[in-house]
Amino acid sequence: MASKALRTDAKIVPERKEEALKILDSLIIKLFVSVLDEKQIIERHILKERLANLIELSHHDEELKETLHALVNEL
Repeated sequence: MASKALRTDAKIVPERKEEALKILDSLIIKLFVSVLDEKQIIERHILKERLANLIELSHHDEELKETLHALVNEL
């Protein structure tokens, strides 16, 4: 069952890549802290889905969200 937030067709906008990488680093750290705090062992696809959910809940513009989704797909 795939998450609706996980956008596998997203494209990287080259002008926004550096900005997106910084945001993605922050989101990954937040996700890892959450997972460790909950003492969970989760698989990669679930981590990707949770990252996608965080991206969708963020207040970034659609172009940046698309770039973030594309970078998550590369993980």
